[in-house]
Amino acid sequence: MLSIDAWLDEKPYKELFDGVVHEKVSPQRGHGEIMLNVGILLKAWGGDRGSVAMELRAYLGEGVTLVPDVAYVSGERLARLSAEEQERPPFAPDIVVEVRSPEDRELRIRRKTELYLAHGATLVLNVDPATRTIRVTDVHGEAIFRARETIEHAGFPGLQIPVDDVFASLDRKW
Repeated sequence: MLSIDAWLDEKPYKELFDGVVHEKVSPQRGHGEIMLNVGILLKAWGGDRGSVAMELRAYLGEGVTLVPDVAYVSGERLARLSAEEQERPPFAPDIVVEVRSPEDRELRIRRKTELYLAHGATLVLNVDPATRTIRVTDVHGEAIFRARETIEHAGFPGLQIPVDDVFASLDRKW
């Protein structure tokens, strides 16, 4: 018999919140490239500061588990955890990146953002490939970033995420 965790981790991944199981949309090439682009930018900045991972399941308390597309967790927060907990963090990552799929609904995206922030995230980036925008949300509010703009945040000195770099691979002609 499979444990609940094993069932949630079968692809397509599932998330659990508000008493409902939500199936994550299987990414297409563009979705995956955006995830990779953001991951590379975070890794270049994060270096030895922390861990950058794709689809790292976050356990946010009883009955709530989410799988952000890209996650950054500071080394300081990871150091407080056991080796097992480091593999299964009991909190939201410091920086959460969700890449929107055409099937995603705004209400669900906003609810997940609320949950991430309520459980320890400092910054949530909701990336929308259709509009080529990134909605950046923290506890103080949100802002929309567009082409030729660069995301920076006081909580992460030196981090720069140029919007054009996030979407650059989508414009490649084959």
